Formats: sequence, structure tokens, C-alpha cells
Amino acid sequence: MKKLIKKILFYDRWYHILRKSSIYTAWKRFHGVFANLLYGNPSQWFFVIGVTWTNGKTTTVNVLHHILNATVAKTVMISTAQIKIGDKVMANDKKMSSLDVYDLQGLLALAKAEWCQIAVLEVTSIGLEQHRFEWVAFDTAVLTNITEDHLDYHGTMDNYALAKKKLFQYVLKNKKSHKYAVFPKDDAYGRAWFDDMPFDKKVSYGIYSSAMVKAENVREEKDKTICDVNYLWGRYHLETNLLWSFNIQNILAALSVCVEMWADMTQAIAALNSFAGIPGRMEEVLHNDVHYYIDFAHSPDALEKTLGYLAKREKNRLIVLFGAPGNRDKGKRPKMWAIVHKFADIIVVTDDDPDTEDRDAILSQVVKGIPRSKEDGLYVIPDREKAIAHVVDIVQPGDVVLLAGKGHETVQWTNQWHRPWSDKGELEKALQLQVES
Repeated sequence: MKKLIKKILFYDRWYHILRKSSIYTAWKRFHGVFANLLYGNPSQWFFVIGVTWTNGKTTTVNVLHHILNATVAKTVMISTAQIKIGDKVMANDKKMSSLDVYDLQGLLALAKAEWCQIAVLEVTSIGLEQHRFEWVAFDTAVLTNITEDHLDYHGTMDNYALAKKKLFQYVLKNKKSHKYAVFPKDDAYGRAWFDDMPFDKKVSYGIYSSAMVKAENVREEKDKTICDVNYLWGRYHLETNLLWSFNIQNILAALSVCVEMWADMTQAIAALNSFAGIPGRMEEVLHNDVHYYIDFAHSPDALEKTLGYLAKREKNRLIVLFGAPGNRDKGKRPKMWAIVHKFADIIVVTDDDPDTEDRDAILSQVVKGIPRSKEDGLYVIPDREKAIAHVVDIVQPGDVVLLAGKGHETVQWTNQWHRPWSDKGELEKALQLQVES
């Protein structure tokens, strides 16, 4: 019903004007204050860590929760993929990385009642712009990188970066005694902010640049990633089940927070041995010598890194299924197409979350600019269920397949309704039907 009302009122068209008004800002801040008071200002009871990033923040948050929960104290985590209170897992079915203020404060209050001492939160630029975190008392802010995304909302990269910078300003302005920050030296914004911001303690990390926590000798193997981590006078060997070197950046960010909290580096790295990964983040399904990967990659940078890794794998063909969400940053659609066109042997373009935008218009904008036909390995199949079934029908032994865009998500926003959804579930259903036929 809410979706229908928005469509009738053309909400998506005038929202960007409304949100810049003082009335809208005051309304959002009122709800933030009220939710915080309603639940008893729960963030004051935790050591609160906020992680912001364009790509990879979910992995960083999950790795950080795993380490801290195992080695320091009971930890609550709120991320795009899932929510954890200690070892108890709860699904994040809101399709929101940064929850509504009432859901957020309510979960923190619940975690407080269950004796959590640390909170790790995924913090998005839109969540910051909408004042969802304004009354959360952060102790530490973590930046991982800033690449193009959400420009439909923010307008420019500088505005996008300024929105993320609010997380660090919250740390500097609140009344807590701890004011820590973590910055990536391999990112231009990270280098600048490390130099400019006056924190009590700040830690830098990187692979390619000089940093306080630095990875060297990074090696990608078939089922793991290996590197050496240097910190102060110590050198630590790291092996992780997380695939591709890009995830070493996520791990370094998490280890940098551990350094700030005086956690033992040896114990922190040892804890990673039992980290099994995250649903919908390079999640592998192996069937008849075909490697299927389910990943949330839905931006140009994420697709570039993911496909760059998969292109190096020994394989017959690289098959990519992807789309673009409706009512979101239309400018990135042809960029995503160009990247997929560059790497993939076969491309299946399909629905992501059309939402209230015309699905056919989205698909036509995705494949705009670079000609490719069915003879060149292009299939446009709007219905995602049929598209996944088609991929299963055309694969050959030795192929590598990427199902991109939905990852862990459990719902799809179509033009008509929200329906239960799982890329992994649909893939397994298609594989089972193939076996039975």
C-alpha cells in the first residue's frame, strides 16, 4: 500500500526537493531525538564503532564483529546482510544498511539488555544525511574507501564524501572520552582525512601505500587469500577463506580498530581462521564443475573488482547476470554495462529491483552505448527467475558464473509488489529442476 501511494503521488520525483527543506530536516531530527529518549540513550553503554564505505563495509563490519566478539567482549552488529547480538543471528529484512531510527535504537536497547559491550554499525551516506545516527554516541569511525555510488541522491562525489565525513564529525563532537578513527592510505579521501582530522588516536592501513597497518606479499589462491600483516615491529601471517585481495583491505580496516582497542594482534588474526564468510558476498555454489558466485556487487567499482578477480580464474567462460535497481543513480548504469562487457563472455541482463521505475527503461539504459547482440553472447531477460534458469540451461563444465546485485537480499521490489526472493534459492531451484529433467 505504501508503495502504491508513493507511485500515485509521484513521491520519487519530488522527494529530492522535499529533503532539502528545513521542515524535513527538523522532522527527521525530531524522530532521532524521540527514538533515542524512548529507548534510554542505549549507545552510551557501548563502545560504538561506525564503518562507512562505498563497497565492502558489510564485510568489514562482519569481520570486526567476529574478531571482537571472540576476543574482547560480547558484540552487537548491524549490517546490510544480517544482524548479530553476540552469536545470535537475526536477518536484516528491511533492505536498509542503515536502519530507521526506531529500529536502530530498539536493537541497541535489546543488545544492552543482553549485556553487549561493543556495537559495530554499518553507516551509510544516506543514513547520515537523514540524521539516523545523529544521537548515536560513536567512539570510533572507520573509512574504507569512497567510489561512485548514490550520486542520484548526493549529486556530486564531493557531496557524497561530505555526507560520509559526518560520521567522523559525530565522533569529534560527542561527549565520550574516546575519539578514534581509522583511515585507508590507499584512498585519496582517506589520506586527506588522516592528515586533517584531530583525533585522539588515528590508525592508517593499506596495501599499496605506507601505513601503520600494512599488508605485504598478498597472494590469491583458489580457496583462500594469503598475506603478511606488518604493525609496529611485528609481522603476522594471515590466511583467510575470504576470496580475492580486495578483502584484505576489509580485514586491515578491522584489524586497525583492534589496534585502537588494544586487542592482541595475534589473537585477532587467529580468530579469522573460524570466519566462514558472509551470505551473498562471493558466496560459492559448485555444481557439475561450474562455479557459481552470488555477490552483492551493484556499483561500477564493485563490479570492476569482482570481475577482475573472476577473470583471472582458470575457466571455460565467464557468465555474468546483472541489472540495476530502479530510482537509483541512473548515471552508473552504462558504466556498469561497460565493465561487464569488458570482462564477460556471456551477459544476461535482468531485473534487479525495478521498484516504481519502468523495468524496460532500466534495462535499455543498462545496455546503452556499447553494441552487443545475442550472437555476441547478450541475453536480455527481465524476469530474474527466468534469467537465472536460462543461465543454468546454457552453462558448460568449467564455466564461472556471477549472479550480481542481489547478494543476501530476501525480497525483490518489482513494479507490482514486493516478493520474497533469494538468488541462491532460485539458483538451487533451477539446478534441481535441471537434475530432475
